[in-house]
Amino acid sequence: MLFSFCSLGLIRLAGRIMQVTMDEDEVREESEVEKSINVWRQSERKIMIETVQDLIQTSHKYAKSQYTPSAQRARWTKLAGQLIWYKGQILKSFTLEAMTIEVQALKKRVIESEGRRERDSRTRNYPLIGFRKSEG
Repeated sequence: MLFSFCSLGLIRLAGRIMQVTMDEDEVREESEVEKSINVWRQSERKIMIETVQDLIQTSHKYAKSQYTPSAQRARWTKLAGQLIWYKGQILKSFTLEAMTIEVQALKKRVIESEGRRERDSRTRNYPLIGFRKSEG
């Protein structure tokens, strides 16, 4: 199994790039396809986290077992550490994605409130013309 990982510096760099590209993009509604893809990715990520957690528990068990040869205990301990790091990376990517979704929603709310504020200021600047109904 082959995994690729980003260093912390690249994640920061990606965050800056993402921030720049988000400022350039218009706020738009997510399509149904994007929503279904996001739901699928979240469910797959949950399965990955559960699987990695099971592997961590197994490697801890073998690392602590008296029946494991001492030469292999170091390997199991190293594997447990790598799996813990990998689980942390999965969780970081999940929080980054969640933050991106929240920022998009917040940006949409800000644009909507600016539009409302602009409409309200236009109506305040011009007095409304009204006619009184004659009683009788």
